[in-house]
Parts: sequence; C-alpha cells; structure tokens
Amino acid sequence: MVEFVFKPIGYVEVGFPRPDEPDRGRYETRYDFIGVVRVYDEYVDGLRGLDEYSHVILIYVFNEQREVRLRVKLKGTDKEVGIFATRYPIRPNPIGISVLELVKIEPPRLWLKGLDTWTGTPVIDIKPYDYYDIVKRPKIPKKFEDEWMKNYAEKGYGNKVPWLGPCY
Repeated sequence: MVEFVFKPIGYVEVGFPRPDEPDRGRYETRYDFIGVVRVYDEYVDGLRGLDEYSHVILIYVFNEQREVRLRVKLKGTDKEVGIFATRYPIRPNPIGISVLELVKIEPPRLWLKGLDTWTGTPVIDIKPYDYYDIVKRPKIPKKFEDEWMKNYAEKGYGNKVPWLGPCY
C-alpha cells in the first residue's frame, strides 16, 4: 500500500465559530458566514487567475479529528450508513471538501462565503469550480432531499446559496 504525505498550502485564518464560541449565534447557517483563508507566501503565485471564477473547491484536513468509524447513524435518525455515504469528518482519511463562493481575493488571502471550517484548519488545495463540477440531477436519498427542501424554505437557502441545490 502506498502512503501519501500532503503539505498544507495555507490555513483558515478566520473560520466558522465553534459550537462553544459566542459568535456562533450570530449566524443562522454557515452560509451567512464569510471566512478567510491565508495561503502561504510560497504558494501565492498559484492564485493568479482564480479571481475569474465565482466559486472555489476548498480541500482541507479535519486536523482535530482523531476518531474513525466506518458506520454511523445519520443525524436525527436511527438509520445507519457507511461513512462514505456521509460528509462526516470521522473518516479513515480526514479530508474535507467544500464548494464556496469566492467573495474577494487580496493575495495571500481569500474571502469565502459559506466557509464551515474552524480557524487554524490546514488547507491542502484550492481548485476553481467550473462546468466539469456540475451534476444536474444527482441521485440522493429521499430523506436528504426532504431536509434540503425544508432548509431551502425555512433558512432561506434560495437567497443565501442560490448556486447550491437541485438543477432542473
């Protein structure tokens, strides 16, 4: 088996407040939050041209996650699924991925709307979001679709994150 070692290209300088932090209550959803990623100086030249995109794919490490489970119960249900059928952080390789709105770039910093990682999280890659990343009608569990539609209506996802959700 081959093992890989990744060197962070930066870190989350201003992250989403943790559950126990007072600022957490200021945000109805993570989509109300604009966080800041700081790219290390040696990688700043790699940001050239990224400002031509509206969204990015941020790849990061769940660096504080130590537990690994292959089966989990879905939040709010008794349904048990494999970890690869979730986006939970308790994975064999603690890699996170988010599609975020690129609000502003002032190298070495990026302001990203919807950033849901904590301050200090290591960033291992940034990619532009483009047409190759769009799936128009993905198959998803009915329970997930129901939850999305509920949040769309109750939490205003249509206004906050119009780029996310079903494509018809």
